[in-house]
Amino acid sequence: MARGQDLPDRTNGAVLFADISGFTPLTAALAQELGVQRGAEEVLNQINPVYEALIAELYRYGGSVMGFAGDSITCWLDGDDGHGAVACALAMQAAMRPFTTVLTPAGTPITLAIKVAVAVGNARRFIVGDPTIQVIDVLAGRTLDLVAQAEHMAMKGDVVVGEGVVQQLGDVVRVREWRVDEGSGARFAVVESLSHNPEPRPHDLSPATALTEEQVRPFVLPPVYERLKSSGRFLAELRPSVALFLKFGGIDYDADEAAGEKLHAYIH
Repeated sequence: MARGQDLPDRTNGAVLFADISGFTPLTAALAQELGVQRGAEEVLNQINPVYEALIAELYRYGGSVMGFAGDSITCWLDGDDGHGAVACALAMQAAMRPFTTVLTPAGTPITLAIKVAVAVGNARRFIVGDPTIQVIDVLAGRTLDLVAQAEHMAMKGDVVVGEGVVQQLGDVVRVREWRVDEGSGARFAVVESLSHNPEPRPHDLSPATALTEEQVRPFVLPPVYERLKSSGRFLAELRPSVALFLKFGGIDYDADEAAGEKLHAYIH
């Protein structure tokens, strides 16, 4: 976006999925101790440093956050064979250690932890949606299915990778144990360490790469955009809400050249 270039809809690289646990009990404890408004503000004070530490490691290895879902982030490392993604995942685990135990203002200890999954391969990438409401940067394909499987095999503190990552990297990866998905028979490795880390390839975050308001606005929901415009920052708050989770299938992202058009029409 900063360069004004369109990305190809077929790409190859590594998907990294990181899931943080502990934010829900932290939110509940802060709301009980401080009340709804102050508790919500304190949640941001506690959560933001965690995400900043994790995303800093991602940027150091040239990765991008594709999206947030609850307490998890899906990331993409373009052109990576898994070496950078696994190094990044281990670095994320290290960055998480200072946040293992968080104390609330009343002294209540809350445990935070992270599990990370990595898969490598081909993927499709699309921008879909209605620019007047919201557009979404989407990754899709078998590699995303594989990282979802890997995430289900991971426990707190783990870095779990698909078997293809181990085959790709060979002796560079030191495996602590193997786990098998009973449904598919797929094997996943719990990574202990790497024999050596790749050279970091950090993003250029200079002012010249900053996005304009016109570039960013289609990615932000109108009520959020108006709130930011009117107040200058997003004020934290806790409010009752209803969540709807919609799952759909039927698009062959790997083989169908029209997959992007079909997804865009469906989301739109």
